[in-house]
Amino acid sequence: MVPTELSQKTLPQKISDLKLWGAKIDCHASVGEVEQLFVSDPQLPGCLILNDSEILGVLSQKRLFAVLSRPYVREIYIQKPTLLLMQLEVIDTTPALLADDVSIAEGVKVALQRDTAICYEPILVHSAQGIRVLEIDLLMRAQAQLLQETIVSKDSLLLEVQASAEELRNTMINLEKARDRLLESEERLEAEVLKRTLELKTVNQDLIQKQNQINDELLVARTLQQSILPDSFPQDHRFEGHAYMSAARMIGGDFYDVFRLDNNRLGVIVADVSGKGVPAALFMVLVRTMLQELAMQNHSPSACIDKANQQLNAKNPLSLFVTLLYGILDVQTGLFTFCNGGHVMPYIIRKNGLIETVSERGSPIVGLLDLARYKDLSIKLAPGDKILMISDGVTECFNPQDEAFGESRLLDFLKQNESDSLTNEIDSLIATLSNFSNGIPASDDITALLVRFHGQTKQDGTCETTHSGENVQSHHQSSPLRVLC
Repeated sequence: MVPTELSQKTLPQKISDLKLWGAKIDCHASVGEVEQLFVSDPQLPGCLILNDSEILGVLSQKRLFAVLSRPYVREIYIQKPTLLLMQLEVIDTTPALLADDVSIAEGVKVALQRDTAICYEPILVHSAQGIRVLEIDLLMRAQAQLLQETIVSKDSLLLEVQASAEELRNTMINLEKARDRLLESEERLEAEVLKRTLELKTVNQDLIQKQNQINDELLVARTLQQSILPDSFPQDHRFEGHAYMSAARMIGGDFYDVFRLDNNRLGVIVADVSGKGVPAALFMVLVRTMLQELAMQNHSPSACIDKANQQLNAKNPLSLFVTLLYGILDVQTGLFTFCNGGHVMPYIIRKNGLIETVSERGSPIVGLLDLARYKDLSIKLAPGDKILMISDGVTECFNPQDEAFGESRLLDFLKQNESDSLTNEIDSLIATLSNFSNGIPASDDITALLVRFHGQTKQDGTCETTHSGENVQSHHQSSPLRVLC
């Protein structure tokens, strides 16, 4: 179905003159069925979402395809009922509704009065055939052609003005009499403009002052956020570590955490909260506090994340979520037990230079699915092995050519920048990302955490680890590793 081309000879004047769409789908149909509807008819701007005969809202093709392109959304929702898209605010539940006898200009006015985020989303039209969907692009093209017709008619209007020039000359006497009144009006107008200019200057000064105050408060918030993060790892000859976090905006949603669970177990966390700015930062504090409290109750990583997921789903008014990697390193045995909640898998940098990662997929993201299930994975470290945990802001750093830094460049860096100092390694990684981006602002927060396992120290200064496995719980799974380079 292709929308009717707008003819210059018979320009549409009302909404009823435009192409309207009547596509409908039940809210219990799967997201995949809705996607197929749009794939089969690429011209379809949107469809009505119905619950029986009740209209719940309108779903645009652009918004659906945009949300399905996000990480993990397709896998999570493609077989789910379309109704669940309400959680992602994809369905416009309060669409604008026009009568089909409304003029084109009035329709454009209604469309542009909506919030910027949805002003180009489809509008519903009440027609004789029932509720139909109107494509905004078609509405705008109709308005543009009407304006073009007005411009074309300008020439004929000028001819009429020339024809009436003789009449205008006869009115000059009256215009001269009105001149004095006009000069008086201009003086009053100049005084009013001066008054409004001074008022505007005052308002601008107030806005600048308030903006400076907001910037100062955000700077304080940034300082407070940085102070929440650990500035160093616990001192222990059996391990060492260093971490870094930089927000894409003044404050962000990434965070890391390091804490002792007991004398032989070290907890490490790297997390990435959805969104940016103040909401993400506040949610970050909530998640960090919640994870620390659960971790100190001696839960396994998977149990800790499972309980955090339940708590976040029970009360999460902003529908935010978080991807995170929580691991426990047994500094006696070298066993690293972790749970990956939709996050980037850790990189294992062996002492001999091999770089490995886990071949399994991680568990679901945290705070989005009530029935999500989480599992522990385990990796055995030898003395001198390192664990690198990052957020996706590292690999999704872009350069002026819109190229992502990517995993291959990260692996090249890790192979070529081995150092005895973990601080130097992290600093070198951040400098490499800065050189790569070449002034392009970061699109996401950047977090990196690096831990080196030393093991027990013998009397001769060499290292050893125990292999008893007595700290491995029965539900831990040995993780298949794959060598990256």
